[in-house]
Amino acid sequence: MDSDGVEHAVELDARSLYEAVGLAIHRFRRCEQVPYDPQGMHEFIVESREPSTQHRLTRNMFDAWLQKPGKSPADVIRKNRLKELLGDVA
Repeated sequence: MDSDGVEHAVELDARSLYEAVGLAIHRFRRCEQVPYDPQGMHEFIVESREPSTQHRLTRNMFDAWLQKPGKSPADVIRKNRLKELLGDVA
């Protein structure tokens, strides 16, 4: 929810919970109609389609995950891609 009390949603394809949040942040930043850049305790609700599940985490939780080293080569690549998309130093 933004400072005006408006909730924002986006559909996208991601391979993990945290990748979904990173891609959502990137998509929100690119939206010309709605200036929305979630920070700190902004909460994300991630819902997978098959099988249907839902997860909640804050921007702070996402940022902490992004700064941790990747656990596998694929995880490192995913985090570096998100850092590039979000303008963070990989």
